[in-house]
Amino acid sequence: MPDSSSVPWMPVTMRQVTGSKTPSSKFGVSIQQSLDGHSFSLPELERIPSSDEPVEVELLLPKTLLVPQALFQNERAAEFLAANGMPLAESECTAVCPARNGTVAVAALEKKILQRIAEKLPQARFTSPLEYQPDETRRCVWICRRETLLYVKVYRDGVLQLAEVIPGSTEAEIGYFIQRLGAEFPLAEYELRIAGDEPKKVRKWIGKVFEKVLCE
Repeated sequence: MPDSSSVPWMPVTMRQVTGSKTPSSKFGVSIQQSLDGHSFSLPELERIPSSDEPVEVELLLPKTLLVPQALFQNERAAEFLAANGMPLAESECTAVCPARNGTVAVAALEKKILQRIAEKLPQARFTSPLEYQPDETRRCVWICRRETLLYVKVYRDGVLQLAEVIPGSTEAEIGYFIQRLGAEFPLAEYELRIAGDEPKKVRKWIGKVFEKVLCE
């Protein structure tokens, strides 16, 4: 976990169309990758009809990163990933999301997947659960579990302190991460907001650590 004293949300981890939280695309697609980097939902993509309409493609990928918009340069997207311990494999390329809330999301995506998306959905726009910004940003930890991944954002005084994607399929994985997070932030003073898959189960796994807990 990065040092909370020096831009701690940089070393981690990609919905905006008009600035609204509500997607404007007519339908969405989720692209998933296993943690070992071998299993993509390509069959799901093949079953989706081609479309020239705006389509939101949600990337559920472990190798993802948020970069401050003021520092981001598209041609350096791969460098940002590599500098944070997530270098591209030969079969991968970068997928970049539109800037949102002052950050740009970058992910490592299989080249064959990106090519197929471009062929079938030429107006596709990438998104990620990590782009979401909760209403409470005074002292808030926001957690969203999607498939086998846990998307985490920490806010203090309206400023994003950390954004990270971690394995989150078991109680042990989530419990270990919360333990590490507690070493960086006084969690008893923070509000926890849980979203995504099985929020009540995630809340039970985390236990009574936070000042207040809400399931979105």
